[in-house]
Amino acid sequence: MFSDDEIAKFKETKISDKTIYDGRILSLHVEQVRLPNGAVAEREIIHHHGAVAMLVLNDAGQGAFVTQWREPLQRLSVEIPAGKLDPGENDPDEAARRELNEEIGYAPTTPLEPITTFYSSVGYSMEKLHLYFGPHIAPVVDKRPLDADEFLQVAWLSLADAQAAVADGRIVDAKTITAIYWWALQAATGRMTPDVG
Repeated sequence: MFSDDEIAKFKETKISDKTIYDGRILSLHVEQVRLPNGAVAEREIIHHHGAVAMLVLNDAGQGAFVTQWREPLQRLSVEIPAGKLDPGENDPDEAARRELNEEIGYAPTTPLEPITTFYSSVGYSMEKLHLYFGPHIAPVVDKRPLDADEFLQVAWLSLADAQAAVADGRIVDAKTITAIYWWALQAATGRMTPDVG
């Protein structure tokens, strides 16, 4: 990590925090901060409960992807299954299992493997994503319904097809691109073959 001296060179000190908007999945805050040189600046920060995302493979070694409309982008987006943590929810593994059931109708048959945890956009958001790998999955008996405002289509893609979808712009989502690059790295280093998990 960073030493106290390194932190002191860059640390901003919060002077005030005003909530501008408090919604169902996020809130927008405007903070006044004192910079390391003593000047005052304003920071717009999105507070978010966090999210989970899962790269899961079927028996043929294909990954599950969902296509859905993303209103902020005004376009379709191909993504790995994912979902937000509910307020007060502290078990991302449980949330990942719930979202896999809901979005693709599958459940892991072995424990999900954490790939990494990362922040989606550190310049203005504190959204933390937990990325998992599920090499062994099976259809669920009792599928949870999609959210009322959720419309998506599931597709199974090989690593090569997923990489092609990044190249041609069907996949532009950061968590999905991260997962695909991780998948490709595993294949390139012999930890898994491109077509078999």
